[in-house]
Amino acid sequence: MKGKLNEFTGRLGDSLQIPKDLSYRESVLTLTGSRELYIENYKCIRQYQDTCIILLSRQNKIQIEGSHLVIAYYTDVEMKITGNICRILFL
Repeated sequence: MKGKLNEFTGRLGDSLQIPKDLSYRESVLTLTGSRELYIENYKCIRQYQDTCIILLSRQNKIQIEGSHLVIAYYTDVEMKITGNICRILFL
């Protein structure tokens, strides 16, 4: 039932030309080089180490790997991660 509702909401958003991150409630990742990552629409922080940060989103887990990783700031809807970002995985 929940999947059908999300699909309907997404299609409705498409027909009204609402951005996909709003209509599907998906995470938005903006990577600036390999030094800064902005993440919008995440749910919570599952793991926080200087070599690996794992976030929970509505659809999956997002794993950020690298070195000297720091969460520069976060709010309930967005965060900024800095450091040497080597890999981003969706689990």
